[in-house]
Amino acid sequence: MIPAMFGYVCPYKPELLIREYARYRAVYCGLCRQIRLDYGQLPRLAVSYDLTFLALFLLALTDSQPSEQMAGCVLDPLRKKPMLAGGPVLEACAALAVQLAWHKAGDQIRDGHPLGGRLARLAFWRAWRRASRRWPDVETIIRERLAELHQLENGPPDLAAADIFGRMLEALARQAAKPLALPAAIHAAVGCLARDLGRWVYLIDAIDDWQDDCNNKTWNPFGRTDLAAARLRAEPALTGLEESMDRTAALMPYVRDSGLLANLFTLGLPEIRRQVLAGQHPGRRHKSPKGIEHGKITL
Repeated sequence: MIPAMFGYVCPYKPELLIREYARYRAVYCGLCRQIRLDYGQLPRLAVSYDLTFLALFLLALTDSQPSEQMAGCVLDPLRKKPMLAGGPVLEACAALAVQLAWHKAGDQIRDGHPLGGRLARLAFWRAWRRASRRWPDVETIIRERLAELHQLENGPPDLAAADIFGRMLEALARQAAKPLALPAAIHAAVGCLARDLGRWVYLIDAIDDWQDDCNNKTWNPFGRTDLAAARLRAEPALTGLEESMDRTAALMPYVRDSGLLANLFTLGLPEIRRQVLAGQHPGRRHKSPKGIEHGKITL
């Protein structure tokens, strides 16, 4: 399964400074705008917190920043708001959003939701084809790692699936970072952090979806245990990954936004973990951050 990941990786808003929140909104809106420019209006549904994080993280590592423009949103065209304007990072994250949305639709079809999956594939087909032509290496990475996942999912529940998903996010993040020409050590660290984040997302999603997967007889890596035991097993793995990400993130040579990223790693991810382990479902919320009117689907 591809996790319903878009909604888990976000900062803890009560502790954000006003300027940090404004920056987050500008990156989010800039990514949505980039999807429209590159792939059309409908694929903007693929905009997500998680690809916003990747864009924010990569931009924090480079002096080269897109300009910030005041522009209207399709849902609120009369009110202009600040958003980033283009650049290689937003272009890469826009393509990733479209390609992952396309493959998630295929996953929905395999999981017994053919109508929703086929409608999503229809909506994203042209955009996916264009993104795959522009970023063929990304498409290859996604296909190879998902083939591994699907093979594993033909067998009994296995937490090794989280490692496969982590390796996929590692490779995708390194592809997105290529245009920045980062030093080799920093480029490797980007991949290391993305691998831990991919594993974290996969595990948190598996706990979040445990009851639904059980009801629908869908494969889940915790499928051999009851929900209480699954939560007990997941918690130390999740906290360990959070600590690993925090250590890696603290060593990165940020040019900007270090406080915003520290908020995400030390407050945002732990808060989502606490909510999911308490039985809440933050990843299923369809609401955008306050003040952002773009729509968002949970993939």
